Amino acid sequence: MATSRETIEFLRDALALVPEVSFRPMMGEYCVYSAGRVFALVCDDTLFLKTTPETLHLFEDKLTRAYPGSKNTCQVNAAWLEDRKKLAQVVAYTLARLPAPARKK
Repeated sequence: MATSRETIEFLRDALALVPEVSFRPMMGEYCVYSAGRVFALVCDDTLFLKTTPETLHLFEDKLTRAYPGSKNTCQVNAAWLEDRKKLAQVVAYTLARLPAPARKK
């Protein structure tokens, strides 16, 4: 099931405090970027943040993944979607702990 435009518009609003946020379609779903860095995926109308060992403790649901076989993603806590400031703080914390993007050759 592909993610709806309505979900993307809702998430664009929820992530309004995240700097330079953008959504790029990917096989019916979306990658979410901040200043050119992927920090989340939207799959089946659900937002998943990338995780690291340092960020995993933030999530209520540590088992649900963006898609079968995916690693290092967790579904965002529902309360974060209603609190722009908290969601922006979690995203900033996540971005600070993600590895630097690989250089393109």
